[in-house]
Amino acid sequence: MIDKEYEKLIARIKKDISMYVDEEYEELVDRIKFDLYKEFIDPETATYGVKYVEDELDEPYEGIISDEDKLKDELSRLCLIQNKFVDDEKYEKAELMKNKIIKLQNKINKL
Repeated sequence: MIDKEYEKLIARIKKDISMYVDEEYEELVDRIKFDLYKEFIDPETATYGVKYVEDELDEPYEGIISDEDKLKDELSRLCLIQNKFVDDEKYEKAELMKNKIIKLQNKINKL
């Protein structure tokens, strides 16, 4: 994850956390811990916390942007991250990104 994206993600999480009551906060923390553990065991399932800031009910572009366009945007983001890993000589992470890119390309082709 790029530093700017990471900082943006942290800021959004902090903002979202302020909306939770203690009980909801603890539940969220437990879910994040569990998911981080799963991602550590199987890095291919990693979402880098994105799923916690993207609320399914919070779709401001619903009906305006097609699912294909959303997937293409995600594809370009993954390619950017993969290139960053290659530039940083983190080839194992770049390979994981490549696998995600291939899966996403297949999903786009099925549309």
